[in-house]
Amino acid sequence: MRRFYERHHRVVRTQYRPMHLHAYGLSEQKDLAYRLNLTSRLSTDSDGIAVCLGLQAETKVELGKIVEQIEWKISKDTLFQLG
Repeated sequence: MRRFYERHHRVVRTQYRPMHLHAYGLSEQKDLAYRLNLTSRLSTDSDGIAVCLGLQAETKVELGKIVEQIEWKISKDTLFQLG
């Protein structure tokens, strides 16, 4: 995503709405406890997310549309579940 964003998006500072994406990993410690680790971070804006999701045809993308596209692309296997 980082390479795609850097090549295809230029930030227009008129209405900058920052978005931050964080990826985490869960690792088992020596004492058999689990630790949540930040593995990567990306920052962009709503226009950059729209381009990555293939929504570049619209000039104004609503947050709900972005969330809908992200949820559609997430596998059920990646959902966090306790117990």
